[in-house]
Amino acid sequence: MPLTRLDITDFRNLAAITLEPLVTGFNFLYGMNGSGKTSLLEAIYYLSVGRSFRNCTSGRIIRHSTDKLLIFAHKKTNNDQYVTLGLERKQHGALKIRIANKDAQSIAELASLLPVQLMNASCYSLLEGGPAYRRKFLDWGNFYLHVEFLRVWQDYNQALTQRNAALRNGQPQKELVVWNQMLTEKAQRLDQLRQDFVNLLIPQLKTTVAELISLPGLELYYQRGWDEGEDYAAVLAASLDKDRYMGYTQFGPHRADFKMKINQVDAKDILSRGQQKLFVYAMILAQGALLHRCTNKKPIYLIDDLPAELDIVSRNNLITLLSRQETQIFVTAVEREALSENLCNLPVKMFHVEHGNVRSD
Repeated sequence: MPLTRLDITDFRNLAAITLEPLVTGFNFLYGMNGSGKTSLLEAIYYLSVGRSFRNCTSGRIIRHSTDKLLIFAHKKTNNDQYVTLGLERKQHGALKIRIANKDAQSIAELASLLPVQLMNASCYSLLEGGPAYRRKFLDWGNFYLHVEFLRVWQDYNQALTQRNAALRNGQPQKELVVWNQMLTEKAQRLDQLRQDFVNLLIPQLKTTVAELISLPGLELYYQRGWDEGEDYAAVLAASLDKDRYMGYTQFGPHRADFKMKINQVDAKDILSRGQQKLFVYAMILAQGALLHRCTNKKPIYLIDDLPAELDIVSRNNLITLLSRQETQIFVTAVEREALSENLCNLPVKMFHVEHGNVRSD
């Protein structure tokens, strides 16, 4: 689902740029730190999900002394048609989204048309961070593979919020029984969707990891958020007194995790920094390969500072895997020569980013 043209106005230090990227292959963005390379990746990500991958408020994203940001793109669809996507964010106002010259009602509509996978320093959270990062990883894939997933996920979280409020407010038993029934129904379906997705993901992930790094003894498995084999309704009933005391629901899909171990030890405690980078990149590439296989959609990959912490052999293996997916890829590095040897004989288009301006080499 590649972009054929991208127009960015007043996004961070990018005043007004137009990019016509390579549809299939590597779009290599190089330039000094602070030149705007990462901001360009961030703008594409923002167009997909309506938020930044950096920790910041929307006001900081809008270029200094300007009122609003605009991102506009032409996208090629699977049947070789073209659709326009647009997004506007004002300093003090709601996000406005346009798809094919019509107003869109939610960011989910935009995300469904523009699957984007980010690879940057924050990806280490998939290994080092808490379960929330890995649930988000699983739910990204589920969103694209199962049409009902978003509704089920939203319904579960709404029921969870209401049960937690009832617990904190000391609501009577009969009201909690109602929330328990609703939560149980949504929890079981959400858990099943995640289980089904993980069953598809694990073989793909093991294959992808093996192409980047040798990890004998690798174990991958899903933890549902309550004990395996236990009935969820019975778990809620048994934990009611403790839940009342704590003021929240202790067990359920909101506590799920995706575990990655090597010889029964957490992968993060064994792998070097470079190995961790290869592992989390393998996770993301496996997601992309699975997305294509199951839906015929291909993600756009955004890779910030790919050369960092990887030797030339590892870089070459990673780039080979990326090129095999035959999708659109945006890669940043400080120096033009950083990936020249790795990108030799591959489809690549060079862009020099300097002081918020972009030119094609």
